[in-house]
Amino acid sequence: MGGPDETSAHGPAGFGAELRRLRGERGLSLTALAQRIHYSKGYLSKIENGGKPPTPDLARRCDEELLAGGALARLVPEVPPARTPEADDPRNAVCPYPGLAAFRPQDARWFFGRDRATARLLEQLAGRIGGGPLAVIAPSGAGKSSLLRAGLVPALERGALPVAGSCGWPVVVCTPTPNPLKELLRCVTEALGTGLSVTPEELEEGPGRLAEILRPVLGTARLVLLVDQFEETFTLCADEAERHAFVSVLCSVSRAASGGGEPPAVVVLGMRADFCGRCLEHEELAAVLTHGLFALGPMTAAELREAVVRPAERAGLALEPGLVELLLRDLEVRGASRGTASGALPLLSHALLVTWQQRSGRTLTVHGYEMTGGIHGAIARSAEEVFGRLQPAEQDLARRILVRLVHVGDGDVESRRRADRDPLLAQLPDRRAAEATLDAFVRARLLTVDRDAVEITHEALLRAWPRLRGWIDNDRAGLLTHQQLAQAAGEWVRERRDPGLLHRGNRLSVAREWAEQTDGRAELGPHETEFLDASLAEERRRRTAARRQATVQRRLLVTLAALLVVAVLAGSLAFQQRSRAVDERRVAQSQEMAVRSGALATGQPEASILLAAAAYRTAPTTEARGALLSTQSQYFAGRLRGHTGPVNAVAFSPDGRLLASASSDGTVRLWSVADHRTVTALTGNGAPVRSVAFSPDGRLLASAGSDGTVRLWGVADHRAAGTLTGHSGGVRAVAFAPDGATLASGGADGTVRLWDVAGRRLLTTLTGHTDQVLSVAFAPDGKTLASSSADRTIRIWDAVGRQPLTTLTGHNDEVLSVAFAPDGRTLASGSADRTVRLWDVAEQRPLATLTGHNDDINAVAFSREGTAVISTSGDGTAKLWDTATHRVTATLAGHTDYVLSIAVGPGNLLATAGFDQSVVLWDLGRSALTTRPFAELWQSAFSPDGRLLASAGADRTVKLWDVTHRRLLADLTGHDGSVFAVAFSPDGRLLASAGADRTVKLWDVTHRRLLADLTGHDGSVFAVAFSPDGRLLASAGADRTVKLWDVARHRLVTDLTGHQDFVNTVAFSPDGRTLASGSDDLTVRLWDVAGRRAGAVLRGHSGSVRGVSFSPDGRTLASGGNDGTVRLWDPSGPGADGRTAGLSGHSGAVRAVAFSPDGRTLAGSGSDGTVRLWDTGGWRLTATLTGHSGAVWGVAFDPRQPMLASSSNDGTVRLWNVDVRQRGAEICRLAGGAGRTRWAQLLPGVPYRPVCPS
Repeated sequence: MGGPDETSAHGPAGFGAELRRLRGERGLSLTALAQRIHYSKGYLSKIENGGKPPTPDLARRCDEELLAGGALARLVPEVPPARTPEADDPRNAVCPYPGLAAFRPQDARWFFGRDRATARLLEQLAGRIGGGPLAVIAPSGAGKSSLLRAGLVPALERGALPVAGSCGWPVVVCTPTPNPLKELLRCVTEALGTGLSVTPEELEEGPGRLAEILRPVLGTARLVLLVDQFEETFTLCADEAERHAFVSVLCSVSRAASGGGEPPAVVVLGMRADFCGRCLEHEELAAVLTHGLFALGPMTAAELREAVVRPAERAGLALEPGLVELLLRDLEVRGASRGTASGALPLLSHALLVTWQQRSGRTLTVHGYEMTGGIHGAIARSAEEVFGRLQPAEQDLARRILVRLVHVGDGDVESRRRADRDPLLAQLPDRRAAEATLDAFVRARLLTVDRDAVEITHEALLRAWPRLRGWIDNDRAGLLTHQQLAQAAGEWVRERRDPGLLHRGNRLSVAREWAEQTDGRAELGPHETEFLDASLAEERRRRTAARRQATVQRRLLVTLAALLVVAVLAGSLAFQQRSRAVDERRVAQSQEMAVRSGALATGQPEASILLAAAAYRTAPTTEARGALLSTQSQYFAGRLRGHTGPVNAVAFSPDGRLLASASSDGTVRLWSVADHRTVTALTGNGAPVRSVAFSPDGRLLASAGSDGTVRLWGVADHRAAGTLTGHSGGVRAVAFAPDGATLASGGADGTVRLWDVAGRRLLTTLTGHTDQVLSVAFAPDGKTLASSSADRTIRIWDAVGRQPLTTLTGHNDEVLSVAFAPDGRTLASGSADRTVRLWDVAEQRPLATLTGHNDDINAVAFSREGTAVISTSGDGTAKLWDTATHRVTATLAGHTDYVLSIAVGPGNLLATAGFDQSVVLWDLGRSALTTRPFAELWQSAFSPDGRLLASAGADRTVKLWDVTHRRLLADLTGHDGSVFAVAFSPDGRLLASAGADRTVKLWDVTHRRLLADLTGHDGSVFAVAFSPDGRLLASAGADRTVKLWDVARHRLVTDLTGHQDFVNTVAFSPDGRTLASGSDDLTVRLWDVAGRRAGAVLRGHSGSVRGVSFSPDGRTLASGGNDGTVRLWDPSGPGADGRTAGLSGHSGAVRAVAFSPDGRTLAGSGSDGTVRLWDTGGWRLTATLTGHSGAVWGVAFDPRQPMLASSSNDGTVRLWNVDVRQRGAEICRLAGGAGRTRWAQLLPGVPYRPVCPS
């Protein structure tokens, strides 16, 4: 029998029926509604059918979109709080910033910065009365909806319109919807409280009838009608006759009657500027644009400051000094009078909203703003949410639209590109779906439509949204080819298809290969396809003509010998051309597979790594080598297959040797973690198995089944060891107490039951939840038990006294999982409201809310050391969150459907279980050393024997890592600021570190203790380097000096002066005679070490010099700078004449350079998040390593093996094996190769290529 929630009007069924009714009345399909409120169609379908309860957020969005007047919101009451907090509790602070949404009339108290615009609008509106509608025009995201709703409406209600008697005039706000006449009558009727004796059909026949009806109803008053989003008249209303009638009605009610009578209404139209052209299709609207236009301009810097500061003051919030300036800087506002770019206001509001969510008490802090990623981070999250709610076909359209709005440069640089709206949409296969997709991004303020042009709202989207960044990086060559083809096609069309403008030769060859080998034809628009076909036809005609001409010439030859020579030459040439064509085809195929490998890295790791290996076997191109080596950045460690249903839960045995998985196929499988093989399959449940847990001693395994039983199994003998019955419904969760004596289970009957494991008997039943219990977890001390439920609460129980302790509330949907931190002080919870929440167990209060997933959070777990929380979601990913900073440090994507469970194993091993019937293993230490808690890393250095690695961090520590076992050995503390640089002495006994505290510190590596503080710098110290004999130490810093220190005596030897700005880097030549330094003054200086005097000054960089390195033979000096180049110098050459070459490739500043021990490879790292490798033999780029999510500040080679370390502000040091043969063998071991059948499963549509030896 169904509970009350299933039958009452306030339950899911009641809400769903009302939603379906309102949607039908408004003429909106489920797909259209899903697009407009940014929820998936499937999610809405479940809600309409009563299969999923509605959330308050969804109810509010549907209510606003369907103009239900609160009817839907009232059907979903908010969860009542457990207690009434004090009014001044910062947890109850009101957020005065609406985020990406527009301000509403009820938000007027937070609406600031538009006083002048509101006053001008009121003045112009008063002068427009009787003359027809007033049109408020602005680009998308300029704030026109907010001005109308939170500025104009409150002003009208308080009588600010300078017209006598206007204080009591009724105000109506509406949007056109697909049926504008019907919606207009509904809104007016609701505002006046009386029925209108006219139908939409009658208005369509006689638009003037509404004015006739309103005059006697209103008397001397007038109706103020605000039509927001007026562009919907053109985008949603498919009936042209109704559209014309709607325009006529608005004009007739706002114009004086022909006999001189006063108009019954004042009409204001809010419209995007890009729809002005559509207005010209209507004669009445053309007059409005001529005489009744109000253009809303951008806000000035002073107005923006007011919009940030005043709402906070009114809400009782404080803004940390510097926050406002930081916000304005990130919005690229310069000067008091200059304003924002179009579309920037919603981005500012959204950044303030997420900063408010990270506030400290009642203060919005710079730290909180930076934690959210600032303007750029807000944009990235918003973009991903919009994209995630599109259907698959619409997601492909979104990709095609967005990459067309990016200008790709030749040097890995891209920028926004304005595109004409109609031609842009005309290039896409489904214009209607493309318009809906475009509108979704416009409504989210990520795209701006201005007049007839479309552009990306903010350059930050190009840099900050990983998905767009990936589209650009993974197909840069293809995008550049397509861009050039589109430009050429456009010029060809404009010049009336001049044959002289067609592609030919190499340009045509490149375009043809791209179109044929990467499915590029599907990306082409009509003009581009016509242009390419015409170019190919012209090429065929030219070749035919050339062949005919050759035939004529051959006939003129008079001797057989000459003919023979020609034939031999032709044959040789044909053979060479054929060989060249085959080679070029293999290169193109290799490059294409490498690009596709990168695209598959997020979501399909096996396919990605196999395709990378295949690309390199096809042809060892730069792209393929980079793709092959970059697969090391993936944490994927294997996939376990065998279940025939969704895998609901996973658990590691205490010794980490076994993994248990529970599935809806009714089985529990035990796997060997070492070789990934099935040990056994435990059967007998006869129903889906929802949860599984090992006893602390590893001897027993408990499973929870939908058949209402908890089953115990012997791990050693794989036999049933007992069945616990008592739940009156399915059992959803099981957990052993730390001592193994007690087992807890939670079920659909809403109870938590405690069992005596030894006696196989029930100890007690804990009641209190009002819906099914979905998760249970014991605290590490065994004294406390937590349970979570579909009733949206978490209950904490005294596991010893078997009594309730407290109830934690805050989630606004089912709480699907809970987990205790290893110290027992913190509890994590994951919910269907798409958030992870952290709770202080002792004080019973929330600590943080973590947002980033775009679907239900199905499971949460803490890392073994408690410094990270891992969450799994219906969005197909698992995320790692740093518990100190609450930021995402890694995203694991390897399932093709919902990720249902997470288990933390030995070392850095994780297991996730998915709806795709598989278990995926992840090794977080496979190729990355990760700082926990999170801290940005600057430079790193290997010890001379390669066994240790030291990293310098922003957390004021130097970390020592065991390279072989990928584990942290020690934190060296003592610096009072960020540590920027580290260096080992040649004998490996000493370690030097330099930092923001103006000191250089010497450490005893063996005993890990501080030996000496070297003081003398007058600013931060950015670099340190030991001389090859270990006697001298060089340091450089913000005081513009290079200092030499006597290592044995710990004293200053000399100051080397000459630089005119910060000195960022130093390096000794291999013979120790020369010291090189790089500076913000754009120079590299060479110093005579023995003579303690200045040598040559090397000039050539156009940006700060950030890194220098000598080749092992000392003949070449490499330097990298903020100008994005690596420059090569002959250190024996005089001054600038010593420059030998310049290497480009990085799309941002080059932060560090390093030569390999054998001198054959030069590595550079940069702000673009990549490490690039060059072959020193010909100075050609051989690979680009990707995987870091932030700038790469340091790069260093292992002296004993082909390994490279790169350190980044993403908090990791990544270790790269740069030997492609070893990496290929590792891929075969990891992925197991792939026969034709498995290849077809992983890479459908890609021709099979053997990767690993059979």
